[in-house]
Amino acid sequence: MMLNRTNSFGESGLGEPEQDANSALTELDKGLRSGRVGEQCEAIVRFPRLFEKYPFPILINSSFLKLADVFREGNNFLRLWVLRVCQQSEKHLDKILNVDEFVRRVFSVIHSNDPVARALSLRTLGSMAGIIPERQHVHHSIRRSLDSHDSVEVEAGIQAAMQFAAQSKSFALSMCNKISDMIQGIETPAHMKLQLIPILQHMHHDTSTAAMVRQLCTDLLPKYPAQEFVVTTLNTLTQLTSATLVEIPDQVDLLLTYLASDPRWAIQLAALRGLHQLATLASQIWPEQCINKLVQVARDSPYQKVVLCVLDVLIELTKSFSVCHTCIQPGSSVMDFCGEMSYSGEIRVASKAIQVVTQLVCISYKEKLQIVDVDGYIVMVESLFLAVTAANEDEFSESALRVCLKCAVNLCQCHRPLCPRFVHLIGSCLIESTGTNSTNALLCEALGAIGGLEPRALFMFLPDILDKISKLSDTMQAHSKVMLCTLVFQTLTPAQWTDEAQKAIDLVVQSTNLWASYRLGRSAARYGHFRVCASIMSQLSEQVSSENLHFWLVTLVEISTGEAVLLSSIDLLDRLGQAIVHYSKALAAIKATSTVTSSLIFQAEYIQLRWEMLQACAQLVSACNSLCTAPPPAITAAIVQATRDELQRFGHITNQLRKSAKEFRAVGEMYWKLYQSAFDADPISLTNLQILQHMCMLMAYQIECVAQPNHQGDEPSLDIDIATSCLETQLMIYSCQAVSSIRRAMDPSLKPITHHHIEVLTKQVEILIKGPLCLPRYFFQVLQSTSVKLAVSPQPRVNGEWISVPSGSQLAVKVEGVIVHGTTRRGPFRSVEGVVLNLNSQQTVRPTNHEGKIIDNNISLRQSVVPHRDFFTAQFLLALSGGGQHQVVVEAAVVDRDANIWNTGPRTTLAVKSHEDANAARARTNF
Repeated sequence: MMLNRTNSFGESGLGEPEQDANSALTELDKGLRSGRVGEQCEAIVRFPRLFEKYPFPILINSSFLKLADVFREGNNFLRLWVLRVCQQSEKHLDKILNVDEFVRRVFSVIHSNDPVARALSLRTLGSMAGIIPERQHVHHSIRRSLDSHDSVEVEAGIQAAMQFAAQSKSFALSMCNKISDMIQGIETPAHMKLQLIPILQHMHHDTSTAAMVRQLCTDLLPKYPAQEFVVTTLNTLTQLTSATLVEIPDQVDLLLTYLASDPRWAIQLAALRGLHQLATLASQIWPEQCINKLVQVARDSPYQKVVLCVLDVLIELTKSFSVCHTCIQPGSSVMDFCGEMSYSGEIRVASKAIQVVTQLVCISYKEKLQIVDVDGYIVMVESLFLAVTAANEDEFSESALRVCLKCAVNLCQCHRPLCPRFVHLIGSCLIESTGTNSTNALLCEALGAIGGLEPRALFMFLPDILDKISKLSDTMQAHSKVMLCTLVFQTLTPAQWTDEAQKAIDLVVQSTNLWASYRLGRSAARYGHFRVCASIMSQLSEQVSSENLHFWLVTLVEISTGEAVLLSSIDLLDRLGQAIVHYSKALAAIKATSTVTSSLIFQAEYIQLRWEMLQACAQLVSACNSLCTAPPPAITAAIVQATRDELQRFGHITNQLRKSAKEFRAVGEMYWKLYQSAFDADPISLTNLQILQHMCMLMAYQIECVAQPNHQGDEPSLDIDIATSCLETQLMIYSCQAVSSIRRAMDPSLKPITHHHIEVLTKQVEILIKGPLCLPRYFFQVLQSTSVKLAVSPQPRVNGEWISVPSGSQLAVKVEGVIVHGTTRRGPFRSVEGVVLNLNSQQTVRPTNHEGKIIDNNISLRQSVVPHRDFFTAQFLLALSGGGQHQVVVEAAVVDRDANIWNTGPRTTLAVKSHEDANAARARTNF
């Protein structure tokens, strides 16, 4: 695939035919009614996928009622599969509308004489604890099952008790004494006590119960010193503390005590895992003496795996600012310990110690804390890097090299003056490297990450990089070759491109596969080297097997050719005209690329807006040229007197410039709309759109300063810190800064509109189009995928018909929706915290009143909802006054964690026909 994109839904999956929800449910219902157990089981196991595909309450409610019937009337084998469906579909259980009926059918099995059937019923009810947390008869059945003489039923009761205790405060309080008595009772088998102890972790609904449970578990530790009991009890106490947060210092101290005093590895591992969990959860609550005790335990331990786990805990602890303030001080036990461990002969220990040191130094740079002997800490990273690259290559050395390079990149990101130091270190190793392909790839990726921080960061190694490319062997991985070429793209701007660099790129294209060549062209486009991109993509366009991919490559060729033309030396207006033609071809090609599963809406709109921007630039240049070609008419004095606009004295150019300003503002607003629709875009891609919008607004401001009398507006500002931005962002911001600096250098005493002003505007256009356009990553790759599916009711019985509404009644519109998350390559950039639903009703034929005025019957409603388990629902009530035909449009927008609204859609349209009251119609006819 040339397009590395993720689909939001695999609708058909595994060769199953595409069908609607009702047809799918009907087919599964036939399987449930079959007399063959195999067909019944096959139908049952297909329900979870049906719920994922159509997660709407009506379908889910009907399905679960059918499954409850199977559970009540079927055998234990079928009950087992229904239980599995309930466990797999936990997030859909709260969409069951008839909860009482569903519980009644399942609960009826609890009275069976078969203990296995009763156990399956208990486990099924336990999986439903989230929707029936306070059902007293279920609580009573669970309590009674714990007194059963059948071990299968008791274990099922224990499992259900744990699930209900996590959901119900009343159940947890009522069962606390019962669980305590069973744990302390002699008649309870040891293996059941191990199952009962974890239930206590959910007894955190009030402080008194949590304190009582903690005291109980603490008393159990010396009474039951067996390894399994100690591990289970420590884990239970850790989970209980994580829920309450009150006893974290005491729990940390308890875990450290067992870590130091108990030599059994399983117990030490449980203590270390608990410490890691508490450090991740609330490292700022840890007392300083506990951190020092943790370090002392690592110093005293003779086992290397204990030291490794302690360093993992310190890595989590040092992510907190409060811990950093303590540990960065001179003489800190953490820094002394990590300083010693960074020179350890064990590479894994040294790499983890370096991570701790790097985190402390980076946080100190961010918080602007004074760091003593920072050069010594950086030397630790450099020493480990040299040791790893010189060591024999194994699985641990590659992992340590990855950690070391990541630390180097983080230090450069926090303190940019360190870039030359690490570039020299890593670059020298890369040039002289004879290591494996994986090592070369890691070194190239690290250099690329540092080279992406600021321009020309890798300039000192450019000749060596070109020389290494020219000596590439056939054994080197294609990924390493592409990364080396990317380093060249980062170092040179399009204006600095040389023949040596072009020969190196051509050599790589000839010696790699098609996918690597495509990645190479994509990297060239992302750093503004469109001549290189056009050359590569034109070669690939005839070597793909899919028509869609062919047109995608043609799109890239046309975009790259158009951008390359803008950098040529021909007349400015001719360059703009040729670029506009190429972008028009790219628009046509991108439409041929789109498919049902990959619509490429963002790419098409991005190309469209770039075409609009170039059109606005061409319009501005033409207007500037008209100052000489279209002199002011003879009646300018009369026009000035009539309009009271002194700038009309300059004739045709005044109105043309004002029109150009409006065009630039319109394009800027369209860029903002595209920004608001790109919910899944990565932050750098959003910054790219923000800069392009700023360019348009900046040009509109510059034109208005010339073409508007006494213009008092403020120059638009760009709220982006260039010091912390990536290379692509910096290159585009420099163009904006150059445009602004030209305007500020203009003599304010000159009266508009002079030839000097026209030259300034023309030069500003020249700077903008010659500045590199870096195609954003979102243009090529989607790193997260989020979509919204809407189901609006009522719906017409036949597609294309109208929904009839009687006169004098109101239309109830119910909107149900599901948020669908596709596969993500990384953690999501932003998540959906709310959904805004907009309903607009517009009458297609507007009636008139007795005075002949048009009656406005349009309705606009808005409602905000919060999704629960990715499902939301809302209802609107429409009063459609007057007869006629109405078009009702429902549109969704999502809200992120920062309360920003993203207009992602979708839109659903309903056609409604309202029958007019007969008396009103007769009155209007008589009139």
